[in-house]
Amino acid sequence: MNRYSPKQLATAFYELLSEKPTARKEIVSRFAVFLKKMGAARLLNEIGRHFEKIRRQKENAIKVEIVTAQKSQPIFPTKINGKKVELAWQTDPALIAGSIIRIGDLRIDNSVKGRLENLKQLWTSKTF
Repeated sequence: MNRYSPKQLATAFYELLSEKPTARKEIVSRFAVFLKKMGAARLLNEIGRHFEKIRRQKENAIKVEIVTAQKSQPIFPTKINGKKVELAWQTDPALIAGSIIRIGDLRIDNSVKGRLENLKQLWTSKTF
């Protein structure tokens, strides 16, 4: 069992990188060796998730994920409630048209595929 939680490790990693941004490559290498020695390498994905949350909080940023059916990049504000938007965009032709937007825990499905699935559920549950 590890002495440190993934969140503690991510916090330490962020602070090290912030203190010495010019030594980024060396810090990453040493941190990887440290994790391996601790037997915590298997926690790397979880540490990475915590690191991104910490980084966004410290840098006053928010991740916005948009999936669209169209191949043209969507127009989206660069700030939301004073937070810098980090936009992750991808296409999925299966949506038919429209988009799915994720901001934190909020998910907005405005795709034709999503609307058709909602109609199908309504029809099969006969709640109308």
